[in-house]
Amino acid sequence: MSTNDTTATQPITVNLEDRSTDTAAYQSELIHEEAEADRDDDILKDYDTLDVPDPIDHGHGINAVINDLDRDADAEGGRSFYERLFRYYQRNVDDRDAEPLVLVEDVHVRLDWLHDDYPAHLVLRSKGCEFNTADEDGNAKSQIYEYSLGIMRYEEGDDGEQTLDADATSNLRAPVSYQCWVRPQNEDLVYPSGDTTPAPYGEGTRFHVQTTYANSRESLVRTVHIMGLAAHALGIQKPAWETLDRDSWRIWKGEVHHRIDEKLMSAVVQRLREARSLLEYGGGGDVDGDGTMTEGRYVEEVVRSDRWDILGFNGYARRDGYDLAVKVYRLGPSVSDRRLRHPKIEAYLAGTNGDTELPHADEWAAIRGTLRQLASTFTVKAGVNLPKFIEDDYYKPMDRERVDTLIPAGWRQAVQQANDARMHRLRDVVYSAVGTKSKFDLLYAVAIMNGASYDELVDILGLTRDHIMKLVSDLEDEDILLRVTMPRIVIYNNEELRINALDELQAIHPDEDLRSIRARGEGRRENRQEQRRKNEQERQRADDHDEPEDAHRDTDADSGDTRASTGGDTDDTPSDSDAPATWQPFADVDMTGEQLGRALDRGFLDDTDVEVRTDPYPALFPR
Repeated sequence: MSTNDTTATQPITVNLEDRSTDTAAYQSELIHEEAEADRDDDILKDYDTLDVPDPIDHGHGINAVINDLDRDADAEGGRSFYERLFRYYQRNVDDRDAEPLVLVEDVHVRLDWLHDDYPAHLVLRSKGCEFNTADEDGNAKSQIYEYSLGIMRYEEGDDGEQTLDADATSNLRAPVSYQCWVRPQNEDLVYPSGDTTPAPYGEGTRFHVQTTYANSRESLVRTVHIMGLAAHALGIQKPAWETLDRDSWRIWKGEVHHRIDEKLMSAVVQRLREARSLLEYGGGGDVDGDGTMTEGRYVEEVVRSDRWDILGFNGYARRDGYDLAVKVYRLGPSVSDRRLRHPKIEAYLAGTNGDTELPHADEWAAIRGTLRQLASTFTVKAGVNLPKFIEDDYYKPMDRERVDTLIPAGWRQAVQQANDARMHRLRDVVYSAVGTKSKFDLLYAVAIMNGASYDELVDILGLTRDHIMKLVSDLEDEDILLRVTMPRIVIYNNEELRINALDELQAIHPDEDLRSIRARGEGRRENRQEQRRKNEQERQRADDHDEPEDAHRDTDADSGDTRASTGGDTDDTPSDSDAPATWQPFADVDMTGEQLGRALDRGFLDDTDVEVRTDPYPALFPR
């Protein structure tokens, strides 16, 4: 079904005005007020005030609930907007493979926030969600579906045939996007376990929205318009927005960004790693980070934390329970608009700790003020000046409001203090390794190569992959090394630490270099092979004499532990087994789900060694 009828409009019948201002000046005032509070750390309490262009809003996501469930209404007609969508789909859609269903053609000409250069339709899709109807005994019965109403690009061929961008391919990606998942919210629904579902903010219809280049109010206004267009196209009653529970209007996603010259991306990466270094220094709080490199080029670096306040950031950075993140990332060379190949510095709301409610939409001004301080601080600290800001169709740095931004000072001294502590731990690691140079070799190789993959380290050090992963994990726990992904690369915590470590390692063993480390690695491989040969001979002799298994020499042939036979490097190396693969049910493994996830994220487990059965859980693994 599709329509080009232009009568589908709906006035906003509830007060959607933010109860705080969105102006950059107001946000700046909030940050300046909190900056005046005393800080315990003298190093990080000072600020430089700089005039920086205001970053632009990008991705934004809200949740909202309308209390439109009318239990006295005819169930066949739909007791809520969700149920009306459900009934329409049930009666009119025979095959889910026919999705996406076009509801409104050329919706870009109907909505002034869509760009005419990116033709699109309004489409309907569905997927299973984690809710179920319940039988008389309260047990899970039938799975519930949720419905997506979204803007989808299309491409028109020379023959006039239109192809929808159902897979969101990059060549059809539009700068302004919109999608809303509509799902039910009532206490009659249950989880697959049979547990009842909560219905915070009342019973009715829940809207989960994500869009771009919008704030909280604009996101909700867009939702009102989109739902009105969809309802008219389907011939169903529109949502009862007058029943909106205003307290349900919550922000789950919020982003601001600058776009900068690609030549400065590595400088931003180093500043982010310095920040992560300081956030992790001293422990406490929640800090996480990751990075991606392709063909030696930085693609993405991200730091997420709930303790940015210790670096001098204000506003939401000083509130408990909120995770904020900063990342720098770039798109690939296939992007046709060359301007978009330049990276973004993006600050965003990364969630809450689980015990903290998502922030209300009225709080967007305060959140944005902190995100602006984060994005602009890393931009300035990376040496980006006004000519190095890169404009695109939406981000116009020269035209944006210039705002006095508080840039936390004192980072350099704080980084040096943290690195002094790391260098002390590095010396302890090297000097305490009696009888082996494995950790020295690893630290030296990573320093001289400015980062190395596990395959490179296996080749250079002659150690098994398992052993190297264990060494890296230990040194990461000491806050000396980091691991970035895609591919997995081992690096130092920050560039200054790498340089200092290389100087220190060369001073400890001035006669060592990468060639001597490679030679030692080759010796480890030869020793391991020789030990395997000897063990095989002993096993063969034991079999010939029918000796019990316990009479065998207690040496792991794969470990590289050749202390008894060679007197060489005494590495207690875990094995690379050549035995057939052994699989166990997860219930029989002494590991929690959280530990398994962490082991996968940190590279201790290959993803090819973990399998999950998906067919009984369509809500978790939709096809």
